[in-house]
Amino acid sequence: MRKGLRNIRPVYQKETMSSSRTARLTVIVLAFNLVLALVGLVQLQLMVKNSSYYGEMSYSSLLEMYTMVASFEAAFILFIVPALTAGSISGERERQTLDLLLCTRLRPLDIIVGKLLSSLSTVFVLMVSSLPVLALVFIYGGIGLWDLGILFFCLGVAALFAGSVSIFFSSWMKRTTMATVLSYLAVIFMVAGTYLVLVLIYNIISLMTPSTVRFDTRIMNLFNLLLLLNPAMTFYSLFNGQMGAGTEMNFMSWYNSYIMTDRLLEPWWVWASCLLQLALSVLFIWLAGRAICPLRRKS
Repeated sequence: MRKGLRNIRPVYQKETMSSSRTARLTVIVLAFNLVLALVGLVQLQLMVKNSSYYGEMSYSSLLEMYTMVASFEAAFILFIVPALTAGSISGERERQTLDLLLCTRLRPLDIIVGKLLSSLSTVFVLMVSSLPVLALVFIYGGIGLWDLGILFFCLGVAALFAGSVSIFFSSWMKRTTMATVLSYLAVIFMVAGTYLVLVLIYNIISLMTPSTVRFDTRIMNLFNLLLLLNPAMTFYSLFNGQMGAGTEMNFMSWYNSYIMTDRLLEPWWVWASCLLQLALSVLFIWLAGRAICPLRRKS
């Protein structure tokens, strides 16, 4: 274990130092926190205005502020991770420095993990820097430290999942542009494509089911497991669990009434989704290591 960490360290330190010396990290952190602060302060101002008008503090408004800020943070992280990771290996190929890395004592997997951890360290900086904005919910209470810890855990899993997919394409593609496009397409499929697939399956089953026969929801319950791959559904289930029954997010409540069941609201969904995404992340990282391995398997 120590030897593996020692092999990862040179790549991680080099990539981290290179990224920290540029102005890109500062711009990303500044833009990220400005957006979160704007969303949080506007929501807080609306909540205070409503409380002064009605003469009481609405608990649901506080929870909406928390979910709104956390949703923006999750969306921003899923958007920025492919941009940080997709050029990790393909950029080395374009600069013709990948062969030099492979000539060292570093294993291909060490290179992959070191570059991925360097990209995820930027995400970690973003998550830590967002704490003051998320701390707005502690003004009136309602969200505890445990809830905040679970949120950060899910954010980390989503970032690792998106990063592993991006570095997988970066390892197999020769051009950074193609790797970036495929990475974003994969993230879009995970977030929106899985839902569209379920809509298609739902419509096909509905057309095949006679009008005199009641629709069997157990069939959709099986296909709904596809949403375990969807980070957005992980956060949907998490927020509903933290907010309590009957306080679902308005902008996604229609989704549950269309093809979904109450399975997303069960406590095990968040942990099952995170475990599956972690397992797939390990698989994508291993496949990325195989892609740059100079010793290919014999066909």
